[in-house]
Parts: sequence; C-alpha cells; structure tokens
Amino acid sequence: MSRTVISTFVLVLAMSHMVVGIGCTSQSAILDHITEGGDAFQSVQTSGAPIPAEELKSAVGIAMLKCFQAGVVFGMMGGNGVVVKKLPAGWSPPAAVGLVKGDFGALIGAQSLDIVMVFSDAVAFDDFVANGSYFYAGAQGTAATATGETTAAGAPVKTFVRAVGLYGGASIGGMGIDFKEKTNADAYGADATFVDILNGKFPQPPGGMELAKKLNSGT
Repeated sequence: MSRTVISTFVLVLAMSHMVVGIGCTSQSAILDHITEGGDAFQSVQTSGAPIPAEELKSAVGIAMLKCFQAGVVFGMMGGNGVVVKKLPAGWSPPAAVGLVKGDFGALIGAQSLDIVMVFSDAVAFDDFVANGSYFYAGAQGTAATATGETTAAGAPVKTFVRAVGLYGGASIGGMGIDFKEKTNADAYGADATFVDILNGKFPQPPGGMELAKKLNSGT
C-alpha cells in the first residue's frame, strides 16, 4: 500500500472521529445541545452577515445547529443544536435536534459550520416541526471563513451560515434534521412530544432562559 493511500486512509479515520465526537461534555445532554445551538447563533451574529434585528423580532421559530463536516472522496456531516418557537410569553423551551448529511464528490478538507434557520411563517415552521427539513444553503467566501445567507427553496425561511475550514466556500445541501427523542425525553419526560415542548408545556431546562435572553438581545 503506497504512503499516499495510507495517509489518505488515516486522514479519513481522523475526520470520522471528529464528526462522531462533536459536542460538549456536560452532565446534561439537553444543556449540551442548548450550548451548541447558542454558540452557533452567536457565531453567525458576529460574522460578516448577521441576522437583521427586524427578522429576529418577527421570527416565529428558529433552528440553530453547530456542525462539523469532513471529506476525502465523500463528505460527512454531523452536528447538534436546538429548535425554539416564539410564544406569547416568550421563547419556548429548546427541543434538541441533530443534523446528518452525506454528499458524494471530490470534497477534500475539513469545515465547521454554524447554521441558523429563521422562520417567518407559522405554517412553514409547523411543517418543519412535523416533517424535519431537507434544504440547500450556500455561502461563498475565503478559504478561512465564509459567511452568507440564502432562502431555502419552497419555504419562507432564511438560512444563515458561517463556515470555517479548508474549503473555499460553504455549501450545504440535502440535510436532514434528526429530532433527538431520547435527549428530549430525558430532559422533559418520557411522554414529552416535540410539539408539546415547543408549545411551552414544560418549564425551561438549565440553559434555556440564557438562550432566550441571547435571542432577545440578538447577540
């Protein structure tokens, strides 16, 4: 086996472990998701293309995910975050979600992605909650960082992306949102549904109030 092939194999293994190992290490899975979602939101807001204040104010729901992508020959992506819904009394408790992707192509490098989806329409948000979301978003920038905004096709939702890594720009597509049933059940109870959490039928978990304050302040 040539040295080049061995090096490539080792790089793939290392990237795979990075994808699998993404996440915080607190004693609470829901707190980890909240922290990652909040970090993704803050990253976007300190980028060159933050979410406009008026769009945050009018949002009916927000999904925030911190992801890691790696690829040699094929691409892999994993990530965690939360979804929140705007209620009359404020932001709902966060519901834990994950993100998965598999893109084939000549992708060489590694890239972290912070993704924030801002929903401006209640029907679109309810459909997202009911079915998950497969969407495309892109951002063009330098090899070090890329920021951008795009509107997901077929739904009144804007996706804001900040990317850091080895790719010349950010490109995400074919993504699936995975609702973390076990994490949510551990945090809110075995009978807690995704809809019930977002409708405010449970108290805020640790970190939930802090995330709500961050969303209200826009930072």
